[in-house]
Parts: sequence; structure tokens; C-alpha cells
Amino acid sequence: MKTVFKRLAGFTGFPLLSLIAPFLILPIISRTVGDAGWANYAAGQSIGVLAAIGVLFGWGVLGPVRIATTADEGERQNIYRESLHTRLTTFMVFGPAAVIITLVITSESFQLEAVLMAISGVLVGLSPNWFCIGIGKPVLMGIYDAIPRIIVSFAAIPFIWITGLVWIYPVVLILVSLGSVILFSRMILRGSEKKRYSVSRTAESLRYLLPTALIDFTGNSYGSTPVPIATASLAAPDASTFSSAEKLYRIAIMSVAALGDAFQGWVLEPNVVNRLKRHLAAIYSHAALGLVGGAAIALLAPWVTGLVFGENVAATHAQSIFFGASLFFISATTPLIRNIMIPAGKFRRVFGATAVAAMFGLAMMITLGIAGSSAGIAAGLALSECLIFAVLLPQAIVQMRLGDSAHSEAPAGQQAAGEEATGE
Repeated sequence: MKTVFKRLAGFTGFPLLSLIAPFLILPIISRTVGDAGWANYAAGQSIGVLAAIGVLFGWGVLGPVRIATTADEGERQNIYRESLHTRLTTFMVFGPAAVIITLVITSESFQLEAVLMAISGVLVGLSPNWFCIGIGKPVLMGIYDAIPRIIVSFAAIPFIWITGLVWIYPVVLILVSLGSVILFSRMILRGSEKKRYSVSRTAESLRYLLPTALIDFTGNSYGSTPVPIATASLAAPDASTFSSAEKLYRIAIMSVAALGDAFQGWVLEPNVVNRLKRHLAAIYSHAALGLVGGAAIALLAPWVTGLVFGENVAATHAQSIFFGASLFFISATTPLIRNIMIPAGKFRRVFGATAVAAMFGLAMMITLGIAGSSAGIAAGLALSECLIFAVLLPQAIVQMRLGDSAHSEAPAGQQAAGEEATGE
């Protein structure tokens, strides 16, 4: 537990540092661009985040598992180089797609700012954070991601405040993202054997990553589309209050991710005597975080968003309740997917659950969005998260009872596609 507490401190501390910047700079941006601009700005960011999932193409889920289950430095370097080749390839597809969708969804007056936010979001897919999670070194995440982001965010505040040019913020985020990837890659690959980019090898990597990528992208299809749906279907005032509620929810999710990052490497590390005990520690911790965080959003989001983003775009109580429920379910589901189902190779089962959740959730969001209900869109998100938790919980319990399957079925590499080949 001493190890997991150290990791928890690091994986929580650095994301918390990252939280400081949004709470300082987003209030300035929301007041600068006004109600309509705020909804468009948030829509560009949400589209970029969804596209980043496409760029990652499963590495955010499977990558930490592959790294955590091997101690060989050379193999880790090969895995990281493979990830670079595949992610740069997918970036060429999802980057332009994010720009086009943003141009279609947003209004002409704020397209520049929205497109730049979308690009800064897409570049998150090239982030090395998943590798830092796998090796259990949050300090690298701080050096190459959290600290540079907060520094440039602080630097951008006076420029935005004086000039009113909010595009400065996404531009500096883009520069930081590119610089971090370059520097981190040089550090990790130093001394390794250089391998030329191979189209056939990259295509093979994408093929065995496809099951996990489908799970990740399907799950995020309902998680990242509420704001674009709200922007496209609601009047500007309702879309702006919804964007504020969703923005607070997104910030809160970082705590869920931090907790998951802290536990994943610890739960999955080789030669564990009592892995069930570690699984339960992760599950109970995530459930507690979901309860506390969800209740906080449900009760305090209208006040917090009014204080931070402005009273005219403050979240409503109905929106806040549904976003709070979503936070609980996504937190409770995280260890089931990351520590049990994916390491055990149960890709098809996870994909089935996320597909069902996405289908019902998106249908509800779109239908109620067209009807003009911002709370209804939030309810669709909560329904999605509830469904995936309800479907996966019994299966995860069965998997834990089978024993140490996290390392006996399909921990990494080409085995990731094993379930698809066997028809699991």
C-alpha cells in the first residue's frame, strides 16, 4: 500500500496542478467571448477530445497494461516506438476530421477559437501520459505534461486579459503538446535501435489494437458528444449553461483518471501474491470517490459554475444532478474495465456493453436535445454510464473469481486480438 499511496500522490498531485490553470483561465475566456462564444469554444474542445481518442486508438487503455506487465527496458522502448508510428498515422485521419466537424458545428463568429481548441484537444492523443502510468512514474507526467501546461497557461492569462484574444490559449497548448512529445520520445528512445516506419507493420499494429480502440471510441462517443449536441440543438443561453456544467464535470473526471492511474500499475504488476485484495482496494476507492464527487457536483455545481464562469452561464440544478450521477458511475466502472476486463482480454464483452450504452445514451441525448431539454442531454449521459456499469459489474465479479486472469489470458501485444480470433 505504501507504493500505491506514493503513486496516488503523484498521479493525483500533477492532475490537480493541471486543474489550477482551467479555473484561472476559463473564467476569463467565458467572460471575454460571451454566452454564444462560450458554447462554441467548449464545443471545439469536446470535439478535439473525442478525436484524441481516435488518435490514441486504444493505447490509452491497452498501453499501460502492456508496459506494466513487462520489465524489459528494450521491450518497453519497442512498444513506445510502435505507439508513435500508429498514433502519428491515426492523427493524419482524426486531426482533419476534428477541424471539419468543428467548422460545421460552430458559428462563424467563433470558428477560429473553436478550431484551435479542437486541434489542441486532438494533440492530447500524442501525449506520453499512458506510458508514465504503465511504468508507475507520475513525476514524468508532471515534467512532460502537467507542469509545462500550467506554466504556459499562467503566461497566457495577462495576454488574454489585456487583448481579449482568446485564441492565444489553445495556441500555447498546441506548442506545449508538440514540444512534450518530441522531448519525451527522445528521452525514452535514447540508446534504442532505430526502426524505420513500416506501413505493413503499422497496419498490423492497428489491426490488433482495433478491439480496444472500438471500446475506447464507443465509450467516449457518448462521453464527449453532449456539448456538441447541446450547441447544435439548444438556444445559446441553454447551451452555455450546459457547457459550464459539462466543463466542471470534465474537470472532476480528472480525479477519477488520477485514481485509476495510481491503482492500475499497482494492481497489474507481476508476481502479486493476493491480487484480489488489490482489485477490491481499487474498486472500493473508486466507489467512494464517485459518491463524494458525484454528490459534490449535484449539490454545488450551480454555485461553483456561477462563481467561476459567470452567473449568466451557471449550470442548472437539474443538469448538475445528472452530471453528478454520471461521475459516480464512470468512477465505479473504471477499475472494472482497466484492471479486470481489458487485462483479461475480454474486449468483445466490454465493447458490447459500451455499444449498448452509447446507443441508448446518444438516442436519448439527441431526442431530448431536439426537444430543447438541456437536462435531458445530461440524463442521456448518466443513462449511458449507468448501463455500462450494470452490464460489466456481474462479469467483472465472475472474472475476479476465476483468479489471476489479468496475466494469464491476454496481457499485452498481439494477444490483444486473441479474443477476436477465438470468438470470445
